[in-house]
Order: sequence, then structure tokens, then C-alpha cells
Amino acid sequence: MDVFYRSVVGKLWMTIIALFALVLTIFSLLIVQSFDSFYTKRQTQNLQDLAEGLSSAISASKDSKGALEMAATFGVVHHTGLVVLNDRKQLIGKSDAKGLPAIALDDLLAAQDLKLQDAFAGKHPAPVRIYLPTGSSDPNNPNANVQIIAVAVPMEYSAGKHGSVVMYQANEDFDDTVNEVRFLIFVVGVIAFVSTTVFAFFLSSRITIPLRQMKETAHRIAEGDFHAEIPIRTGDEMGELAASFNTMAARLNQLVDALSKEKEQLASVLRSMVDGVVMIDAEGKIALTNPPAERFLRDWKFEHPDEPVPLFSIYQQVVQTGQEVTEDIPLQGRIWALVMVPVNDREQIRGAVAALRDMTQERKLDKMRNDFVANVSHELRTPLSMLQGYSEAIVDDIATTPEEHKELAQIIYDESVRMTKLVNELLSLARMEAGHVELFWESIELRPYLQRIQRKFTNLARERDIHLLLDMSTSHNDIYIDPDRMEQVLTNLIDNALRHTPAKGSVTIRARGDKTLLLEISDTGSGIPQEDLPFVFERFYKADKARTRGRVGGTGLGLAIAKNIVEAHGGTISVQSKVGEGTTFTIALMLQSKTIGV
Repeated sequence: MDVFYRSVVGKLWMTIIALFALVLTIFSLLIVQSFDSFYTKRQTQNLQDLAEGLSSAISASKDSKGALEMAATFGVVHHTGLVVLNDRKQLIGKSDAKGLPAIALDDLLAAQDLKLQDAFAGKHPAPVRIYLPTGSSDPNNPNANVQIIAVAVPMEYSAGKHGSVVMYQANEDFDDTVNEVRFLIFVVGVIAFVSTTVFAFFLSSRITIPLRQMKETAHRIAEGDFHAEIPIRTGDEMGELAASFNTMAARLNQLVDALSKEKEQLASVLRSMVDGVVMIDAEGKIALTNPPAERFLRDWKFEHPDEPVPLFSIYQQVVQTGQEVTEDIPLQGRIWALVMVPVNDREQIRGAVAALRDMTQERKLDKMRNDFVANVSHELRTPLSMLQGYSEAIVDDIATTPEEHKELAQIIYDESVRMTKLVNELLSLARMEAGHVELFWESIELRPYLQRIQRKFTNLARERDIHLLLDMSTSHNDIYIDPDRMEQVLTNLIDNALRHTPAKGSVTIRARGDKTLLLEISDTGSGIPQEDLPFVFERFYKADKARTRGRVGGTGLGLAIAKNIVEAHGGTISVQSKVGEGTTFTIALMLQSKTIGV
């Protein structure tokens, strides 16, 4: 019931009923009051006219007795009591109409409101209402007192003799009439109230049906159904409101679609970005991230589970200074460059956006450039120092015998050859990394090709007491490669294997695979530490001196050159190694068509 009274139907219904009840009550009171006033005035005026007429008739009549009888007859006809008094206030005539209450005549004549003295003085007082006892002995009787309307008028009943005529009527007829009118108004009011209640409920229901439909449609729109419409096609204000509501829903649907597309585009852009993006709201909480940023946060939580992400401390700096903050964050062996800028809303900072970029490769390249200069300088310094030292020995005639001169000249020659080899390898590597790799493709037989390379190192392996083996377990007979370039790769790998394999060890040249040709160089040498494996193909990489058997090491460029040659053939080179067990270099070559040019 409370829900009904709080609803629009209940409020409108109660408002109409209350307004109608107020109007009906005021209207009924006005009607009763107006009827009471009108009927009272009419009754008193009629009684006044009747009394004046009878007084004139009695005064004009020569037969006083006949006139009094006529007056009594009039009083009976008009339900009016009549009292005729002479100049000595003695009763000379009386008439009690049927239905009049029994009242004491002395009480009537003694009433001050009657103004009987004014009538004897020749005046014409107005009729008045008088309450008189009825003579009942029961004091609790509600009819013990009666209200009458009485009037006293002067009368000349004989020459020079003035009396008075007193006429009175009971007020019961008037009260009955008023009560009847009140009852009629009550009945009409009840009927009108019930009719108005039904009509008000019907009207309020009809008015609120469109409102309920709008409410239901609004709920559907709030739940995401932007295609909902109000089925109202009237031409009144409700119809206009429904049309406006439908138009608003359609535009809202278009706006939501546009926002959804824009959000999807933004999400797609964020997902496709290589850099990490983190948005922090005004409360200092992460509101938006993309996959690279999520990877950064995961790595930070893994590496520093008990420390907060440094983004929050940097955000405080941005809020305090209002300026861009840049910082490098090392994490999981990588270097992240962070740039955070404030997001301003007018003059207030409402958040910040941070961009995270993985700068590991760039920093690595910078280090490689620096290391390259240092390594080249280091590699050239040794032969140049030896050239300078032995040249000075010759110039200063330190060597006295021809044999000593020859030995010094041989050392100078060997160092110049080593320096020339280093410079040539640097030039060759630079050309390869620039994409200028010139290949001369040929179709050759695989087994004789590998056997020839094996024979080239047979004597060296025998001198070092190492078993050099060839294992052919492939279905490929002919391959299409640049034999000189590929021989350069295999020679470098076999030479490294022999130098890092102790006596009684073995080095195996293996060819296997069906769809992809795999050329493997395996040894049982000292192996490569796990932390060095990712860098073996970098320029100037060298094994630790503890694992180097020869007195003279290489330049550290051989594996870098080998990688470029293999990739120029469309293949890949990889390494697997365990310290103390050996190392395996694997070259994977796809079958090449003979139509491939240089």
C-alpha cells in the first residue's frame, strides 16, 4: 500500500480526490449557508407581510369580530399563530394553528426580542427568532425548548385605540427543509465522490501508463538495450515526450557505438604497441595497461615480491613537480627506459601516463660499439707493438748474426700476416653485416665435399691425438651452396673444436636430416659456460684462456663471420654445450633450388 501511495498513480489519484473533497465541502457549506440565509429571509419577510396585511385588514374592518375570525383563518392556513392585543395589552383574539408547538403566551409576550413596546408605539420591528419553553416537565427532553419566528406590528382596532398583532411560526419546517437539503447534498456528494474516485483512478492510470512504459524502457536502456523504443504514437505532450525519448535513445546508441569503436581502436593500438603503456589515475592507482606493461609488472613482482612498483614513487615526483620524469629501470637482465608525463585537467593534475621501452638491445649495441673499438685497438696493439719492438731491434743492430736477423724478420712477417688477417676479417664482416655477401652457388656432392674437409684436418688431429670422425646419416646426396663460403664456416668450426678438445678426445663431422640438412660439428672438449652461450656469435668473442690449448688464439671474429655466411644461405646456426662434456655447433640448411642467383 505504501508503494501505491508513493507511485505517480497514487499521488495523482489522492490529489484529485483531496481537491474534489475540498471543493465539494466548501461548495456544500456555501449552498447550505446560502439556502439558510435565503429561506430565513424569505420566511421572515412573508411573516412580516402577513402580519402587516392582517393588521391593516383588522384596522380597516368595521366588524372587529369578523376581522379577527378572518385573521385566525389566515393563521390556520399559513400555519401561523396569532395573538391580538388591545392598547392595554389585553388579549382580544388568539389563534393556534395546527402543528404549532404549545408555548406559554406570557413567555412569548414577555420576550424582549419581540419588541412589543415598539409595536404599541406605532413602530414596525423586524421579525426575530425566539427560544421558548414548551411546558414539558422533563428537563432532559430535547424538545423542551422550541425556536419560533415572531413579529409584532401595530394595529388600530377602533377609532383612537391602538393595539398590536403578534404572529409567530415554528422554525421546525425550516429546519426540516434545511436537513432535507443537507441530506440531498450529502447523497449527491457521496455519489460525486465515488464517481470522481473512479474517474480519477482511471485518469491517473491512463496518464501514468506512458510513464510506466518510459520507466521500463529506461531500465532496458540502463541494462544496455539501446534499441528499446516507447510504443506511443499519440499527438499530445506524452507522444512528444516519447518521441524525444526514442530520439535520445537512438542518439545514445550511436554515441555508445562510436565510443565502443573508439575504445576498441585504442585497445588495438595499445595491444599492438611495442612499448609498454601504463595510465595512473588521480588516486595513484593503475587504471590501464597494455601487454608489454603487464609483462614489466609481472617481472617486477617476480624479482621484487616485497617491494612496490617504482611507478608509484615516480608518479609522486610527477605530481609534485608537474614535469616529465625519465628514468632507467633494470629488471630481469633487461633495461627499461621509463618516461612519465602528467595528465592535466585544466590546472589540476588528474593522473599520469608512463611509457616503458625495452632499451636492452640499444644499450647492448652501444656497448658492442664501444667494445668493438676497444677490441680492435687491443687486437692491433699487440702486433703493432711487436712490429715496432723487433724493428727497433734490427735498426739498433741488436741482432748481430744473420740467423738472429732472420728470426726477427720472421717474427715481423708473422705479426704483419696476423694483422692483415684481422683487418681482412673486419672488412669482410662489415660487408656481410651491411648485406653485401656475394655467393657463388654450385651443386656439389655432399659426401666427397665433407671428406675433403676432413682430410684437411687429419694431420693436425693426429698431431694432437684427437679422433676426427665423419658421420653421414642423411638422404641428401647433392646440395646447392657456395662451397668456398661454406668451407670457410666448417673450417672455422672444426679448428675451434680441435683447439678446445684435449688429447684422446674426438671431433665429429655429422650430416643428418631429411627435409632440412643439418651439419653438426661436435667435440668432447671443455665446453662453454651457460652464461657465455648467448654471446658466442658476437664479434671478438673468445673462449676463456683456461680452455685454450694453442699458444696463439684467434681474432674472435670467426663465429660472427660464420653466422653471416650461414644466414646468407638462408639457414641458421646454433650451439649447444655443457662444461666438461663438449660442444655441438649445428648448421640448418633448407634445400635450395638451382635457379637461385647470386
